[in-house]
Amino acid sequence: MSLIIPSEPDSLYFTIKNLWNGDPCGDESRHAEVWLTKKQSGLNIRVHAPLLDGARIPSAPRDSRFDGLWEYDVIEVFLVGDDGTYTEIELGAGGHFLVLSFGGVRIRSNDWADREFDHRNSSATPGTWQSQILIPWDVLPKNITKLNAFAIAGGTHLAMSPVPGPEPDFHQPDVFPEVTV
Repeated sequence: MSLIIPSEPDSLYFTIKNLWNGDPCGDESRHAEVWLTKKQSGLNIRVHAPLLDGARIPSAPRDSRFDGLWEYDVIEVFLVGDDGTYTEIELGAGGHFLVLSFGGVRIRSNDWADREFDHRNSSATPGTWQSQILIPWDVLPKNITKLNAFAIAGGTHLAMSPVPGPEPDFHQPDVFPEVTV
């Protein structure tokens, strides 16, 4: 699978609807949608998902950065450069976000804690949530060549493209699908 992230007004759209290992997730209440759009100022990421009863949401203020967001209901987008560096963007069901850069697998190189991001979160319709963030080009790896996206909803781990292993491990950039930005 080779993907292309187009310039605005177009978007790359996909649904995260399979379990992390590629098995079908028949429970549509856990499926998530993602739109990626190339803008002059950066990459715009928009997500939409059901807000489950008992959703796991941090108690931190909405529209704030939250380290450890991966422990909650979240959608994660990984963008990998041709040199193996990657950026992970997390958008949470409670209106939180997290942007992390890695110099290699699980080698955090920047947590962007002091960086301001254009982030918005809202309820699209009752029982759903959506979030949008603009990631400036200087935060992303140079020459992005791979992409994957994941959703964690009510403890269920889903993937746009499956990852191998006995447990969900999203930090496997070598197996991600190719993308052109």
